[in-house]
Amino acid sequence: MKSLCIITLLLSLSMPASAQDTVKWVFTNYPPANFQTEDGHFQGFFHDIVMEVFDQGLGIHVDIAVYPWKRCQSMVKEGAADILVTIPTAERLEYAVTHSRPVWTKRRILYTYQDHPRIQDIQRINGLDDIHRGGYKVISYLGNGWMEKEVQGIGIPVTYATTVDGMYRMLAAKRGDLIIEEKSLAAPRITEKDLSERIVETRGVGSESGFHILISKKSPAAGLISRIDREVESMRSRGRLDQIFAVYGMADAR
Repeated sequence: MKSLCIITLLLSLSMPASAQDTVKWVFTNYPPANFQTEDGHFQGFFHDIVMEVFDQGLGIHVDIAVYPWKRCQSMVKEGAADILVTIPTAERLEYAVTHSRPVWTKRRILYTYQDHPRIQDIQRINGLDDIHRGGYKVISYLGNGWMEKEVQGIGIPVTYATTVDGMYRMLAAKRGDLIIEEKSLAAPRITEKDLSERIVETRGVGSESGFHILISKKSPAAGLISRIDREVESMRSRGRLDQIFAVYGMADAR
């Protein structure tokens, strides 16, 4: 019996991750990327991608929890959670690993408030350098690492709301000049919050950046990153990424 127990233990240690394993994914509500509905269900294009990669592709159950974005990042850094879906900045790659190509490329356009005195100039902005040279003030939300590094980091003044919704309310109240955001994320939020009469979508462009699935280096799932990469590339080659984005009215991931 003792020998049998030892053999069973050794086999369990050598086995790869199986359907019995669980990973924890943390995010903040950010429709249509990832969010929890009023009845407690989870939806979003990142949700569908993560579930297909882990639950269907790798046979690993995904537990999901919603927290403020800054806490989400801390949890993955500390190993209290396994997964983030975000931009793989240099700082995040100190505590997480990721796959080769983004699951989605975010094209950020510019939003301003109604009757902004420089609206025609804003319509012609093409990139962060133009925003910097123009002396515009940007509004974002706490925990937005891309904003801190790429926007505030080059000298553009940024005011932070405590929530994503608060960011839009601050722009409507003219507490800054611009929000830099992807249209499919911003437009539904602006409509939902009844701010369409006070916030203007412009032709100005802020930047583009790729979003990846990040796995905490303290997570056992970090050892599966090559398999995660193969699952993502399989979804891309089979057109599954495009299909998922189409469900949410999004452009494809390429």
